[in-house]
Amino acid sequence: MRGLGKKPILARKDISYSQFEEFAMHPTPTRILVVDDEPSIRNLLDRVLRQEGYQVSSAVNGNEGLDHVNRENPHLIILDLNLPDLSGEDVCQRIRQTPRIQSTPVMILTGRNTQGLSTRCLNEGADDYLSKPFDIPELVAHVRALLRRPHDYASDDVVIKRRRISILTAEREVLWDGRPIPDLAPKEFEILRILVLHSPRVVTKNALSLKVWGIPIEQIHQRTVDVHIRRIRQKIGTAASRSLKTIPCVGYQWLEKPR
Repeated sequence: MRGLGKKPILARKDISYSQFEEFAMHPTPTRILVVDDEPSIRNLLDRVLRQEGYQVSSAVNGNEGLDHVNRENPHLIILDLNLPDLSGEDVCQRIRQTPRIQSTPVMILTGRNTQGLSTRCLNEGADDYLSKPFDIPELVAHVRALLRRPHDYASDDVVIKRRRISILTAEREVLWDGRPIPDLAPKEFEILRILVLHSPRVVTKNALSLKVWGIPIEQIHQRTVDVHIRRIRQKIGTAASRSLKTIPCVGYQWLEKPR
């Protein structure tokens, strides 16, 4: 048949192939919630994101934002830090503590320029961080990356097992010596899965960025991968974290030694 094995021909000429993939992954309109108390920012994001084909809703404060999240279950939340009631950090933490919505990607958008702020936000559960004023194409690229699942790199293995660690991909569960490791966020789980899957090979930071976020390392915050690795080490415990090696200037490696 004509075109067999090639990328499908797009009926619409105004969308890219990556946008077509997003539409295929989300048969219903992709819902994005913007939580920001500045009308100009809300209006700008509403216009830009609707032009990209997304369904957009907005909230002017933290409590209203949480109500929207629980009611609409959006695919992505763009969250300002300086809200009039709850802080953006508080909103993000509440989302991560609520099982039904805790896996929803959160992008922090803020005009604050405090040293260490981006690292703190990532530590508290945000998936990405962008400073105001922002470049529109860069914002759209970050949105697409957060919405894009790393399906191109998925393993067919139901269980990935090494010496002491087992990863149950369908259940998204990690076991160390048969005991579950709780509280891994979605991207933390995916990073650990990739490292264990490719063990003992070294996985570069750029490869992790491409596989987990869908964009090269230079297009995400320079400390994003490092912060996620540090959170993984804290959650898996001292014994397991000895197997998560840092290869300076290159990336990371999962290397278990015999007991």
